[in-house]
Amino acid sequence: MKNIYILFITLLFSYPLFAQYETVVFDYDRAYFNEGKALPAESNFLLTGEAGQRVGLVEVVVYGSSDTNKEPLYKNVWKKRATGTDSRFTLPVNFPLRGNEKYTFVLNYYEPASTQQQEQLLNQLSSALDSYIDQSFVVSRSSVELRKHPKNMRSDMNTIVNQGLGLYKNQINYQFRGFSDIVLDKLEQINDLRLKKAKRNILATEGDDSRTLRLKYAQEQIAALKMMVNREVAQYANTQLLVLTDSKRITDYATEKTRNIIAINVGYGGVYYSGDFDNFTSATAPYAGISIPLGREPFSSAFWARSSISAGVFFKNLEFNEDNVATGPIVKRPVYVALGYRVLPFVRINAGATVLQSDQESNTISDFNVDRVFVRPFIGLSLELNFWADLNR
Repeated sequence: MKNIYILFITLLFSYPLFAQYETVVFDYDRAYFNEGKALPAESNFLLTGEAGQRVGLVEVVVYGSSDTNKEPLYKNVWKKRATGTDSRFTLPVNFPLRGNEKYTFVLNYYEPASTQQQEQLLNQLSSALDSYIDQSFVVSRSSVELRKHPKNMRSDMNTIVNQGLGLYKNQINYQFRGFSDIVLDKLEQINDLRLKKAKRNILATEGDDSRTLRLKYAQEQIAALKMMVNREVAQYANTQLLVLTDSKRITDYATEKTRNIIAINVGYGGVYYSGDFDNFTSATAPYAGISIPLGREPFSSAFWARSSISAGVFFKNLEFNEDNVATGPIVKRPVYVALGYRVLPFVRINAGATVLQSDQESNTISDFNVDRVFVRPFIGLSLELNFWADLNR
């Protein structure tokens, strides 16, 4: 019997570990998830589906609307192992979706790029970079000047390469991080180039005048820059590239409808009336109220998810002494507004202000008198119970 209890406790505490991910199956032909069911809300899930024999990488991109030109909310990739033969992909979506919302998913399928495709990519990038470099220099009689600052030129060339690689990904997670500082140094060197040095750096042939030598010298320096740039691009383009061969877009797919929670607090609190730390007057009474959380798991930090704004009413009037009994305005009971923090799963500490009114014998609402209303601080400890409310949005 003891072993049964131990097993039960072990399973109880280990259950969240096994239940952390729900599996969602993507149907490629019908372009929906889980036979058309809504996606899980407020939890991570595993996405799986057919990938095909040649597909080496599947990318999943999540958007908050049908506008896929905006920055995605989340993206993740699945890669087939080099020796793998599995034709299905499985990857975690570690981005909890909000309930009662719609999201757009884009699934991109990549296959290994052929040698011809890699060569074509490299030629296109080289041609684009060479054209940009040629139009970025102004050669005068005595110098070579750039049309833009060297750092701006390097940034433009980075953009050219990244746009050219838009349909490609790398099998080994090697990213093109931009052109090196060596390229930047070369750009700055050319920008400060003085062509009067041409005679000392160019081997003249018969019939070359000084203008021809200066032009040859400038062309030689620009050609060296092109070679340097193309060499750095080739280091990336010649790696294990994958090319985009298919893409599926699922627009405005709904998530599960989540239930709204009404948190009821029932507890016991103390209200300060007057006096100093060593000698003060106070009163205590049970109370009940509702709490509105300042954050919601899993979309906010634990601190804000456990914090709340609470409001409620005391069950009885507060007797500070025999001649000083306080009730509340309107409802004839003290009311409170407080900030709360859940220290345990069902236990919340509240601290705030209590609105009181000097006691009066009559119980009619017409006896409300602003002049007799006053505010005092209070602190309380309560049990919190969550009630589900299926409210239409």
